[in-house]
Amino acid sequence: MKNISYAPIIKTSDAEIRGIENLDDDDKDGITPIFELTKSRKSKYLPQGDIYRRLEKLKDVFGARRFILDLTSDRNSINEQIEELQDNHGGYKNWIDFLILQKNDFPELIPTIQITDKGVKTEEELYNRVKVQVEALNRNFAEVAYRFPLEYEDFTTDLKHIIDNISKDKIICIVDAGFITQGKSGIYITKARSVIAEVKKFGIKNIILSATSFPRNPTQYGGEETGECQLEECLFYNGAREEKSNISFIYGDYATINPIRSDQAGGNGWVPRIDMPTEDELFYYRSRKRKQELTYANAYTRVAHSVASDQRYKNIKKKIRDCWGIEQIELAAKGTPEGLSPSFWISVRMNIHITIKNKMH
Repeated sequence: MKNISYAPIIKTSDAEIRGIENLDDDDKDGITPIFELTKSRKSKYLPQGDIYRRLEKLKDVFGARRFILDLTSDRNSINEQIEELQDNHGGYKNWIDFLILQKNDFPELIPTIQITDKGVKTEEELYNRVKVQVEALNRNFAEVAYRFPLEYEDFTTDLKHIIDNISKDKIICIVDAGFITQGKSGIYITKARSVIAEVKKFGIKNIILSATSFPRNPTQYGGEETGECQLEECLFYNGAREEKSNISFIYGDYATINPIRSDQAGGNGWVPRIDMPTEDELFYYRSRKRKQELTYANAYTRVAHSVASDQRYKNIKKKIRDCWGIEQIELAAKGTPEGLSPSFWISVRMNIHITIKNKMH
Protein backbone atom coordinates (compact mmCIF):
# COMPACT_ATOMS: atom_id res chain seq x y z
CA MET A 1 0.00 0.00 0.00
CA LYS A 2 1.36 3.44 -0.95
CA ASN A 3 1.82 5.94 1.83
CA ILE A 4 -0.76 8.67 2.39
CA SER A 5 0.43 11.89 4.01
CA TYR A 6 -2.71 14.07 4.01
CA ALA A 7 -6.34 13.10 3.31
CA PRO A 8 -8.76 16.05 3.19
CA ILE A 9 -12.49 15.23 3.03
CA ILE A 10 -13.92 17.20 0.12
CA LYS A 11 -17.46 17.38 -1.23
CA THR A 12 -17.76 17.67 -5.00
CA SER A 13 -19.39 21.12 -4.77
CA ASP A 14 -18.43 23.95 -7.12
CA ALA A 15 -16.50 25.84 -4.44
CA GLU A 16 -14.56 22.83 -3.18
CA ILE A 17 -13.67 21.49 -6.62
CA ARG A 18 -12.46 24.97 -7.65
CA GLY A 19 -10.19 25.00 -4.60
CA ILE A 20 -8.72 21.64 -5.67
CA GLU A 21 -8.55 22.54 -9.35
CA ASN A 22 -6.30 25.51 -8.64
CA LEU A 23 -3.75 23.65 -6.54
CA ASP A 24 -0.26 23.37 -7.97
CA ASP A 25 0.44 19.96 -9.50
CA ASP A 26 2.91 19.17 -6.70
CA ASP A 27 0.19 19.77 -4.12
CA LYS A 28 -2.33 17.66 -6.06
CA ASP A 29 0.25 14.88 -6.21
CA GLY A 30 0.95 15.15 -2.49
CA ILE A 31 -2.59 14.62 -1.18
CA THR A 32 -5.06 11.71 -1.21
CA PRO A 33 -8.48 13.37 -0.97
CA ILE A 34 -11.60 11.63 0.28
CA PHE A 35 -14.13 12.88 -2.27
CA GLU A 36 -17.78 12.81 -1.15
CA LEU A 37 -19.87 12.53 -4.29
CA THR A 38 -22.71 15.08 -4.30
CA LYS A 39 -25.38 16.15 -6.75
CA SER A 40 -24.56 18.96 -9.15
CA ARG A 41 -26.09 22.40 -9.11
CA LYS A 42 -29.76 22.33 -10.09
CA SER A 43 -30.72 23.57 -13.55
CA LYS A 44 -33.87 23.88 -15.66
CA TYR A 45 -33.16 20.56 -17.34
CA LEU A 46 -31.65 18.83 -14.28
CA PRO A 47 -33.85 19.91 -11.34
CA GLN A 48 -32.33 17.19 -9.09
CA GLY A 49 -28.74 17.81 -10.19
CA ASP A 50 -26.60 15.13 -11.84
CA ILE A 51 -23.71 13.25 -10.24
CA TYR A 52 -22.16 12.53 -13.65
CA ARG A 53 -21.56 16.25 -14.19
CA ARG A 54 -19.60 16.19 -10.94
CA LEU A 55 -17.63 13.15 -12.10
CA GLU A 56 -16.75 14.80 -15.42
CA LYS A 57 -15.34 17.78 -13.55
CA LEU A 58 -13.50 15.50 -11.14
CA LYS A 59 -11.95 13.65 -14.08
CA ASP A 60 -10.63 16.93 -15.49
CA VAL A 61 -9.29 18.08 -12.13
CA PHE A 62 -7.96 14.91 -10.50
CA GLY A 63 -8.66 11.92 -12.78
CA ALA A 64 -5.34 10.05 -12.93
CA ARG A 65 -4.42 10.68 -9.30
CA ARG A 66 -5.12 8.51 -6.27
CA PHE A 67 -8.17 9.35 -4.17
CA ILE A 68 -10.82 7.75 -1.96
CA LEU A 69 -14.42 7.93 -3.19
CA ASP A 70 -17.39 8.02 -0.82
CA LEU A 71 -21.04 9.04 -1.07
CA THR A 72 -22.20 12.10 0.83
CA SER A 73 -24.51 11.66 3.82
CA ASP A 74 -25.49 15.35 3.81
CA ARG A 75 -29.22 15.40 3.04
CA ASN A 76 -28.87 18.76 1.27
CA SER A 77 -26.43 17.23 -1.24
CA ILE A 78 -28.18 13.93 -2.02
CA ASN A 79 -30.41 13.14 -5.00
CA GLU A 80 -32.05 9.97 -6.34
CA GLN A 81 -28.85 8.88 -8.09
CA ILE A 82 -26.92 8.86 -4.82
CA GLU A 83 -29.75 7.09 -3.01
CA GLU A 84 -29.62 4.37 -5.68
CA LEU A 85 -25.88 3.95 -5.15
CA GLN A 86 -26.46 3.61 -1.39
CA ASP A 87 -29.05 0.85 -1.94
CA ASN A 88 -27.96 -2.42 -0.32
CA HIS A 89 -29.89 -4.85 -2.55
CA GLY A 90 -27.86 -7.49 -4.36
CA GLY A 91 -24.89 -6.84 -2.10
CA TYR A 92 -24.80 -3.13 -3.03
CA LYS A 93 -24.88 -4.07 -6.71
CA ASN A 94 -25.53 -0.50 -7.89
CA TRP A 95 -22.45 0.78 -6.05
CA ILE A 96 -20.23 -2.07 -7.29
CA ASP A 97 -21.32 -1.70 -10.92
CA PHE A 98 -20.87 2.07 -10.72
CA LEU A 99 -17.34 1.75 -9.27
CA ILE A 100 -16.19 -0.75 -11.87
CA LEU A 101 -17.36 1.59 -14.65
CA GLN A 102 -15.45 4.49 -13.06
CA LYS A 103 -12.13 2.60 -13.12
CA ASN A 104 -11.60 3.63 -16.76
CA ASP A 105 -11.57 7.32 -15.88
CA PHE A 106 -10.14 6.95 -12.37
CA PRO A 107 -7.47 4.20 -12.40
CA GLU A 108 -6.26 5.06 -8.86
CA LEU A 109 -9.74 5.15 -7.27
CA ILE A 110 -10.06 3.70 -3.75
CA PRO A 111 -13.72 2.86 -2.99
CA THR A 112 -15.37 3.24 0.41
CA ILE A 113 -17.41 0.36 1.81
CA GLN A 114 -21.08 1.36 2.08
CA ILE A 115 -23.08 0.07 5.05
CA THR A 116 -26.76 0.93 5.38
CA ASP A 117 -29.51 -0.99 7.15
CA LYS A 118 -32.38 0.55 5.19
CA GLY A 119 -34.91 -2.15 4.37
CA VAL A 120 -32.92 -4.82 6.24
CA LYS A 121 -34.78 -6.82 8.91
CA THR A 122 -31.94 -8.64 10.67
CA GLU A 123 -28.25 -8.16 11.39
CA GLU A 124 -27.50 -11.38 9.51
CA GLU A 125 -29.22 -10.04 6.40
CA LEU A 126 -27.31 -6.77 6.67
CA TYR A 127 -23.89 -8.39 6.89
CA ASN A 128 -24.67 -10.95 4.18
CA ARG A 129 -25.16 -7.98 1.84
CA VAL A 130 -22.02 -6.28 3.15
CA LYS A 131 -20.08 -9.53 2.56
CA VAL A 132 -21.08 -9.62 -1.11
CA GLN A 133 -20.00 -5.99 -1.48
CA VAL A 134 -16.63 -6.47 0.23
CA GLU A 135 -15.85 -9.60 -1.80
CA ALA A 136 -16.55 -7.67 -5.02
CA LEU A 137 -14.40 -4.73 -3.90
CA ASN A 138 -11.63 -7.14 -2.96
CA ARG A 139 -11.66 -8.67 -6.47
CA ASN A 140 -11.64 -5.35 -8.29
CA PHE A 141 -9.60 -2.91 -6.23
CA ALA A 142 -6.12 -2.89 -4.68
CA GLU A 143 -7.24 -0.82 -1.67
CA VAL A 144 -10.55 -0.25 0.11
CA ALA A 145 -11.61 2.35 2.69
CA TYR A 146 -13.90 1.89 5.70
CA ARG A 147 -15.17 5.17 7.17
CA PHE A 148 -17.20 5.64 10.33
CA PRO A 149 -18.15 8.52 12.67
CA LEU A 150 -16.20 8.70 15.94
CA GLU A 151 -19.42 8.24 17.96
CA TYR A 152 -20.54 5.17 15.94
CA GLU A 153 -20.75 2.20 18.32
CA ASP A 154 -20.99 -0.74 15.89
CA PHE A 155 -17.66 -0.25 14.09
CA THR A 156 -16.14 -3.35 15.70
CA THR A 157 -19.03 -5.48 14.41
CA ASP A 158 -18.61 -3.98 10.95
CA LEU A 159 -14.87 -4.61 10.99
CA LYS A 160 -15.29 -8.21 12.13
CA HIS A 161 -17.42 -8.96 9.06
CA ILE A 162 -15.23 -6.88 6.73
CA ILE A 163 -11.98 -8.56 7.81
CA ASP A 164 -13.51 -11.97 7.16
CA ASN A 165 -13.75 -11.13 3.47
CA ILE A 166 -10.69 -9.01 2.67
CA SER A 167 -7.06 -8.77 3.75
CA LYS A 168 -6.54 -6.27 6.57
CA ASP A 169 -3.54 -4.92 4.64
CA LYS A 170 -5.89 -3.60 1.93
CA ILE A 171 -8.04 -1.57 4.35
CA ILE A 172 -7.70 2.14 5.09
CA CYS A 173 -9.74 2.99 8.18
CA ILE A 174 -11.15 6.54 8.37
CA VAL A 175 -12.10 7.63 11.90
CA ASP A 176 -14.22 10.73 11.33
CA ALA A 177 -14.75 12.98 14.35
CA GLY A 178 -16.83 15.44 12.32
CA PHE A 179 -17.21 18.91 13.85
CA ILE A 180 -15.23 19.85 16.98
CA THR A 181 -16.31 22.94 18.92
CA GLN A 182 -13.65 25.43 19.97
CA GLY A 183 -11.75 24.24 23.03
CA LYS A 184 -13.33 20.76 23.00
CA SER A 185 -10.68 18.70 21.18
CA GLY A 186 -9.65 16.96 24.42
CA ILE A 187 -13.02 15.18 24.67
CA TYR A 188 -12.64 13.85 21.13
CA ILE A 189 -9.03 12.82 21.73
CA THR A 190 -10.06 10.63 24.68
CA LYS A 191 -12.78 8.96 22.62
CA ALA A 192 -10.48 8.49 19.61
CA ARG A 193 -7.81 6.77 21.68
CA SER A 194 -10.31 4.15 22.85
CA VAL A 195 -11.54 3.67 19.26
CA ILE A 196 -7.99 3.30 17.96
CA ALA A 197 -7.27 0.65 20.60
CA GLU A 198 -10.19 -1.40 19.23
CA VAL A 199 -9.23 -0.88 15.57
CA LYS A 200 -5.67 -2.05 16.34
CA LYS A 201 -7.02 -5.43 17.46
CA PHE A 202 -8.01 -6.14 13.84
CA GLY A 203 -4.45 -5.63 12.62
CA ILE A 204 -5.31 -2.63 10.45
CA LYS A 205 -2.18 -0.60 9.76
CA ASN A 206 -3.55 2.58 8.12
CA ILE A 207 -5.82 4.94 10.08
CA ILE A 208 -6.92 8.39 8.90
CA LEU A 209 -7.93 10.68 11.77
CA SER A 210 -10.24 13.38 10.46
CA ALA A 211 -12.15 16.31 11.93
CA THR A 212 -12.98 19.96 11.35
CA SER A 213 -13.56 22.95 13.60
CA PHE A 214 -14.56 25.47 10.95
CA PRO A 215 -17.81 27.00 12.23
CA ARG A 216 -20.86 27.79 10.13
CA ASN A 217 -20.27 31.41 11.10
CA PRO A 218 -16.70 32.35 12.11
CA THR A 219 -17.85 35.66 13.59
CA GLN A 220 -19.15 33.76 16.63
CA TYR A 221 -15.49 33.58 17.70
CA GLY A 222 -14.61 37.18 16.91
CA GLY A 223 -15.88 40.65 16.23
CA GLU A 224 -17.73 42.38 13.44
CA GLU A 225 -14.54 43.18 11.50
CA THR A 226 -11.96 40.61 12.58
CA GLY A 227 -11.43 37.49 14.68
CA GLU A 228 -9.71 34.13 14.83
CA CYS A 229 -10.28 30.54 15.88
CA GLN A 230 -8.07 27.58 16.70
CA LEU A 231 -7.93 24.68 14.23
CA GLU A 232 -9.02 22.05 16.72
CA GLU A 233 -8.53 19.29 14.12
CA CYS A 234 -4.76 19.76 14.43
CA LEU A 235 -4.92 19.33 18.21
CA PHE A 236 -7.22 16.32 17.76
CA TYR A 237 -4.83 14.56 15.39
CA ASN A 238 -1.70 15.26 17.44
CA GLY A 239 -3.41 14.19 20.66
CA ALA A 240 -5.07 11.02 19.34
CA ARG A 241 -2.29 9.48 17.27
CA GLU A 242 0.41 7.32 18.83
CA GLU A 243 3.98 8.52 18.37
CA LYS A 244 5.59 5.08 18.55
CA SER A 245 3.37 2.57 16.81
CA ASN A 246 3.36 0.13 13.91
CA ILE A 247 0.25 1.92 12.64
CA SER A 248 0.48 4.59 9.97
CA PHE A 249 -1.56 7.52 11.32
CA ILE A 250 -2.67 9.89 8.58
CA TYR A 251 -3.81 13.47 9.10
CA GLY A 252 -7.26 14.27 7.72
CA ASP A 253 -9.62 17.23 7.92
CA TYR A 254 -12.43 18.91 5.99
CA ALA A 255 -10.11 21.48 4.40
CA THR A 256 -11.68 24.32 6.44
CA ILE A 257 -15.24 23.45 5.44
CA ASN A 258 -18.09 22.93 7.89
CA PRO A 259 -19.61 19.42 7.48
CA ILE A 260 -23.13 20.81 7.03
CA ARG A 261 -23.61 22.44 3.67
CA SER A 262 -24.91 26.01 3.85
CA ASP A 263 -25.87 27.66 0.56
CA GLN A 264 -25.20 31.33 1.12
CA ALA A 265 -27.74 33.39 -0.78
CA GLY A 266 -30.60 35.77 -0.24
CA GLY A 267 -32.03 39.12 -1.13
CA ASN A 268 -30.19 40.99 1.62
CA GLY A 269 -26.74 40.12 0.24
CA TRP A 270 -23.78 39.28 2.48
CA VAL A 271 -20.89 40.87 4.34
CA PRO A 272 -17.68 40.32 2.34
CA ARG A 273 -15.22 38.26 4.39
CA ILE A 274 -11.86 36.65 3.69
CA ASP A 275 -10.66 33.82 5.91
CA MET A 276 -6.93 33.15 6.15
CA PRO A 277 -5.62 29.81 7.47
CA THR A 278 -2.27 29.37 9.17
CA GLU A 279 -0.68 26.15 10.42
CA ASP A 280 -2.86 25.98 13.54
CA GLU A 281 -5.47 28.73 13.42
CA LEU A 282 -7.68 30.70 11.08
CA PHE A 283 -8.33 34.44 11.15
CA TYR A 284 -10.73 36.60 9.16
CA TYR A 285 -11.47 40.18 8.18
CA ARG A 286 -14.85 41.56 7.10
CA SER A 287 -16.15 44.82 5.62
CA ARG A 288 -19.69 45.76 4.66
CA LYS A 289 -20.50 47.09 1.21
CA ARG A 290 -21.18 50.82 1.50
CA LYS A 291 -24.46 52.29 0.26
CA GLN A 292 -22.86 54.16 -2.64
CA GLU A 293 -20.97 51.07 -3.86
CA LEU A 294 -22.69 49.28 -6.74
CA THR A 295 -20.70 46.03 -6.39
CA TYR A 296 -18.79 44.15 -3.69
CA ALA A 297 -15.42 44.85 -5.35
CA ASN A 298 -14.34 47.71 -3.06
CA ALA A 299 -15.40 45.81 0.05
CA TYR A 300 -13.34 42.76 -0.95
CA THR A 301 -10.40 45.05 -1.72
CA ARG A 302 -10.61 46.57 1.77
CA VAL A 303 -10.82 43.13 3.37
CA ALA A 304 -7.96 41.71 1.28
CA HIS A 305 -5.78 44.69 2.17
CA SER A 306 -6.41 44.04 5.87
CA VAL A 307 -5.50 40.35 5.45
CA ALA A 308 -2.38 41.13 3.42
CA SER A 309 -1.22 43.62 6.08
CA ASP A 310 -1.48 41.04 8.87
CA GLN A 311 1.86 39.57 9.98
CA ARG A 312 0.33 36.07 10.17
CA TYR A 313 -0.49 36.29 6.46
CA LYS A 314 2.99 37.51 5.63
CA ASN A 315 4.51 34.56 7.49
CA ILE A 316 2.41 32.04 5.57
CA LYS A 317 3.06 33.77 2.25
CA LYS A 318 6.82 33.36 2.79
CA LYS A 319 6.45 29.67 3.60
CA ILE A 320 4.18 28.50 0.76
CA ARG A 321 5.08 31.04 -1.94
CA ASP A 322 3.40 29.91 -5.17
CA CYS A 323 -0.26 29.40 -4.31
CA TRP A 324 -3.40 30.34 -6.24
CA GLY A 325 -5.24 31.35 -3.06
CA ILE A 326 -2.46 33.73 -2.03
CA GLU A 327 -2.46 35.20 -5.55
CA GLN A 328 -6.20 35.91 -5.23
CA ILE A 329 -5.71 37.83 -1.98
CA GLU A 330 -2.85 39.81 -3.54
CA LEU A 331 -4.96 40.70 -6.59
CA ALA A 332 -7.89 41.77 -4.41
CA ALA A 333 -5.63 43.85 -2.17
CA LYS A 334 -4.43 45.71 -5.27
CA GLY A 335 -8.02 46.53 -6.25
CA THR A 336 -8.72 43.81 -8.81
CA PRO A 337 -10.52 40.94 -7.04
CA GLU A 338 -11.30 38.07 -9.42
CA GLY A 339 -14.24 36.81 -7.38
CA LEU A 340 -17.05 38.73 -5.67
CA SER A 341 -19.01 35.87 -4.11
CA PRO A 342 -18.68 33.96 -0.80
CA SER A 343 -18.30 30.75 -2.82
CA PHE A 344 -15.18 32.06 -4.56
CA TRP A 345 -13.54 32.97 -1.26
CA ILE A 346 -14.36 29.55 0.18
CA SER A 347 -12.25 28.15 -2.68
CA VAL A 348 -9.44 30.57 -1.82
CA ARG A 349 -9.44 29.62 1.88
CA MET A 350 -9.51 25.92 1.11
CA ASN A 351 -6.77 26.19 -1.53
CA ILE A 352 -4.43 27.94 0.91
CA HIS A 353 -5.20 25.49 3.72
CA ILE A 354 -4.51 22.40 1.59
CA THR A 355 -1.28 23.95 0.31
CA ILE A 356 -0.13 24.59 3.90
CA LYS A 357 -1.06 21.11 5.11
CA ASN A 358 0.52 19.34 2.15
CA LYS A 359 3.80 21.09 2.79
CA MET A 360 3.63 20.20 6.51
CA HIS A 361 2.76 16.47 6.29
